[in-house]
Amino acid sequence: MGRIALTGAGSFLGGRLLRRLCEQHEPDELVVIDITHPPPGLAVRFHELDLTEPVSDQRVLDVLRDEEVETVVHLAFLSNPQRDRSYAHELESIGTLNLLAGAAAAGLPRLVMRSFTAVYGARGDNPAFLTEDRPLQANPGLSWVRDKLEAEQHVAAFARRYPGLCTTVLRLSPLLGAGVRTFYTELFDKRLVPVVMGYDPLIQLLHPNDAVAAFERALERPVPGAFNVVPRRPIPLVAALHLAEKVPLPVPHPMAYLASETLWAVGLGYAPGGFVDYGRFPFVADGARARSELGFEARLSSRESLVDYLRYRHPHAPHEAAEALP
Repeated sequence: MGRIALTGAGSFLGGRLLRRLCEQHEPDELVVIDITHPPPGLAVRFHELDLTEPVSDQRVLDVLRDEEVETVVHLAFLSNPQRDRSYAHELESIGTLNLLAGAAAAGLPRLVMRSFTAVYGARGDNPAFLTEDRPLQANPGLSWVRDKLEAEQHVAAFARRYPGLCTTVLRLSPLLGAGVRTFYTELFDKRLVPVVMGYDPLIQLLHPNDAVAAFERALERPVPGAFNVVPRRPIPLVAALHLAEKVPLPVPHPMAYLASETLWAVGLGYAPGGFVDYGRFPFVADGARARSELGFEARLSSRESLVDYLRYRHPHAPHEAAEALP
């Protein structure tokens, strides 16, 4: 496999994966490319580098050549919406472009990148299960998704231009587990949860351990293309709220969009109005390709991931939830 470099190692998932790789590799085999130092207990090689800087592509090239890196794991993505949309765009879209430019110039053999099943878009006409060949039709007005979609487009373009660069994209469904802070954890941390009246979409909640396992498998098997990384089974949103002992508050969808956008604009909301789509329509991805080509299948279902989170975050979770896992 050779020396592995990670971007975004300071993120929740990046930190989990870095620790796992440290258990499997010598410290000299791992390189962290980030704006923050890795934890002091992890004696890995470190290069402080900001992918948003104009000359970062040259700096990436220098690091990859000097360290003789063979695989880059690109995790420098934001799990939650940001009010500074310019920075988010520079990091995710332009930062990915800078990384790819440096990687191509260095003759990098492999790139494994994180993406999100949200890039498919939450739509009323989505099929029951979205496969990797489904067109990506995310809401163009939602910058949080648009930047990730652009990053995928950059990777696809470089893969066509540089056939010697094996690019693997893992589209992860939303994470839920101990330590995770996302849109869904905000929902499950409230007693009264607004839901879109008349809608109860299936949702997929991926345990962080399964996400890490997917990257391990992708590093073991150099298979190009995009792969959905999803839990074994989805769960209806309202059923998940009942399991967590939350009280759904039905809101008509025009009011839901308006209220979410207004609260976001005044600094009180957790996500802009476009995020209501993901509580209204399904975006359930199919994991068959990951099973057949990567040999990866999640250990936990969405329900089990939720129960694990409730045990961590809310020890007073209902008895039914406490017995859901072995």
